[in-house]
Amino acid sequence: MRVAALLLASLIPPLLIHQRESILAETLDTKDWDRLGESMTKDVVYDSRPLGPDYGGLSVGLEEVIKNTKKAFGDAMVAHHVSNAIIKFNHDATKANVTTYIVWSRWEHKALHDPKKTFRIYERCDDEFVVDDGKWKLKYSLVTNLAPKVENPYFNDGHDE
Repeated sequence: MRVAALLLASLIPPLLIHQRESILAETLDTKDWDRLGESMTKDVVYDSRPLGPDYGGLSVGLEEVIKNTKKAFGDAMVAHHVSNAIIKFNHDATKANVTTYIVWSRWEHKALHDPKKTFRIYERCDDEFVVDDGKWKLKYSLVTNLAPKVENPYFNDGHDE
């Protein structure tokens, strides 16, 4: 019984972190800005500059993340599809380095042919999660594009609908 309890205890933190990633994606997709503090620390650093100036930037602190994300998403529809996470804990399991692969899609109804407004990015997120207010939260994220460039595959066939 003790072995089962230890095994369960070792599985819970990774599940909680992966659940937090999914909650964060849902929060972004529904644009429920007031809930971002449930998934990010107040001093979060979100660095998506490797995506390029049209798609990324640096945000320091929760308020700046909210401001910049609102601006980046605008009225467009967005979707984040989160894959499995590779999670490595520090020696006392108070911090975790997490690598996740995400497909981020953005569709702007009036600009379906503009790859700066309607696109798909295959992201790699190298993150640091910490326990804050009793929850695992994102403290640092470095976002890179796995593809050679941003894709505009959906509506870029040259035909208007």
